[in-house]
Amino acid sequence: MIQLFLPTLIAGLGIILSCSTPENPKSFVQDCDCDTLQTKNFVTNKYFNRIAKYDTSSFAKEEFYELDSSINKMLWYRDIENIDTTKFTNLWNDYFPANYHASNLDFVKFYQGKKDIEIAFQFGPNMDLWAYHIFIIKKVGCCYLVCRSYFRHARFTYKAYSIINGKQLDSLYSVINDIHIQKIIDREEFNYCGYFVDNRNSRKFFIDFEKEIEKNKEHEEQQPKKEVKALYDFIDKKIVWTKTYGL
Repeated sequence: MIQLFLPTLIAGLGIILSCSTPENPKSFVQDCDCDTLQTKNFVTNKYFNRIAKYDTSSFAKEEFYELDSSINKMLWYRDIENIDTTKFTNLWNDYFPANYHASNLDFVKFYQGKKDIEIAFQFGPNMDLWAYHIFIIKKVGCCYLVCRSYFRHARFTYKAYSIINGKQLDSLYSVINDIHIQKIIDREEFNYCGYFVDNRNSRKFFIDFEKEIEKNKEHEEQQPKKEVKALYDFIDKKIVWTKTYGL
């Protein structure tokens, strides 16, 4: 399991604007029951998220590096919405100019208002070779598919997924809503931050994890505030992950 953690990075510059949590955040309306088995059968089908032009056997993997940057980016975002590897997963790296590199601002722009995406969030960059934790929560029938990726040094090194119901997603929202959030400004921050696109509530925001810290009373060391730790623990422990890929 790739655990969430709080590394130290040099603080980035930028204007910080406070942003409050909605007074009445929307919650899930239980209009149908989540059938986990049926959803699993659907998302594990080989045609799920398929892009015929590129997933066909006639498109050789070697042609990947001949694609322009816009197609490369499209395939990257498809990859983070997949529960498992695609034929291109292990081809991203830091050596080809057209290869996509993770960006918090671009992530927000891509997912804002995106159909069927309830919430998407990306944590990073961290000190582990500029890595990002990436989470996409997509509505599939009466369930929610949660795809998790770890993108380290411009490579995918971990993938996992989970299927949750609406009440579980509401619990995640409750945890997030307890944390101090900030408005996103049009400037890339390179602190260790979490960038969120909350389409359920039509909002976008970020959490500067490097500022949401406090001293450990016993050891005098810096540690995440209890609200942030609750988020890390919920993601790592309350969601049951099925690992599909790891380096």
